[in-house]
Amino acid sequence: MPRFKATLQALGNLVSEGFETIHSTLKERLQTDETIQIIPYTGFGNQQWIQIRGRALEDKGLAKHNDEETLWQNLASAYQRFESDEIPNLRLQIQFQGQTTEVITDPEGYFAASLPVRDLNAYGLWYDYQVDLPEQTLVTTPVKTLTGQVQIPSSSCDFGIISDIDDTIMVTNATSTLNMMRLTFLRSPASRLPFAGVNIFYQALTHGGSVPRPMFYVSSSPWNLYDFLEEFMELNSIPRGTLFLRDFGLHTFKASHHHHKTQYIHQIMDSYPQLPFILIGDSGQHDPEVYSEIVSQRPQQVKAIYIRDVSTEPTRDEEILRLAEKTREQQIDLCLVATTLEAARHAVQQGYIATTVLEQLKAELDRPDA
Repeated sequence: MPRFKATLQALGNLVSEGFETIHSTLKERLQTDETIQIIPYTGFGNQQWIQIRGRALEDKGLAKHNDEETLWQNLASAYQRFESDEIPNLRLQIQFQGQTTEVITDPEGYFAASLPVRDLNAYGLWYDYQVDLPEQTLVTTPVKTLTGQVQIPSSSCDFGIISDIDDTIMVTNATSTLNMMRLTFLRSPASRLPFAGVNIFYQALTHGGSVPRPMFYVSSSPWNLYDFLEEFMELNSIPRGTLFLRDFGLHTFKASHHHHKTQYIHQIMDSYPQLPFILIGDSGQHDPEVYSEIVSQRPQQVKAIYIRDVSTEPTRDEEILRLAEKTREQQIDLCLVATTLEAARHAVQQGYIATTVLEQLKAELDRPDA
């Protein structure tokens, strides 16, 4: 029976891949009859280079959401996100600071580019880049020039922030697969809830220095949810940052959450070898283990760790407190916190944010709907 199931799954994969191939070939021969949607993701860079990424899809017409949308409207939007029609072999032109490079989308519709950096604002963080769609066989409908943004920390920046998303800034219930799926597929960005005070705390962290501090979000969520997450952050005044997500497919489930997150954090830190980071996550998955592993490998690049306590099992708290003892040996605090206010108190003590932030947070948490 196991062999039969494996054979059936393999046949299903072949059929799926076959339909994708036929679909792509027909689009190339007949020209796509759908409007092309180019999604420029938020990029990042240092004093020498920038790295940007994005995706080309057939436009499903997903609009901004409101909290009065019906369950069926939310389910339809979720289906459209995950049933994405990628556009491969599409030529695009990327422009940054007067430089132009040409890229071609891969089989999943992704594109990526790296460009050298020229002029920088000593006090700036965000810079624009443009994506153009030149004339080509596949294009029947013109697409206007799109603008994306890339963050480049100033050379005088004191630290950056790397944060998880699920159950760290957004209430997800990732410890329960059923609840997580219900929230992902049946709720809109407007109806998803942030943890109380997260916006105030994160704004204070990003703007608490002499120059803006960069924010990076590392999540196991798929790239299909990119627009969903961007809209959620915008609606809730959570600072924009560079997102590091995962491609959605069979290999998504093979790669562990631990490996995925560790790999991206190393990539970020390698890009800024002189910059330390505050790491923020939750106790529900493996954030404490991932972050303590980072501390053991590159302690000079970690200032502090904040872990939101979302677990209901006392044994989990004990595991995290043992990890905190290990990080303390490197003079790095791993704080297990029940509320955003607790994390903010530690940040004030360390001089990361202003004392006035505590009063703002208390007022926010005292609201009846908080």
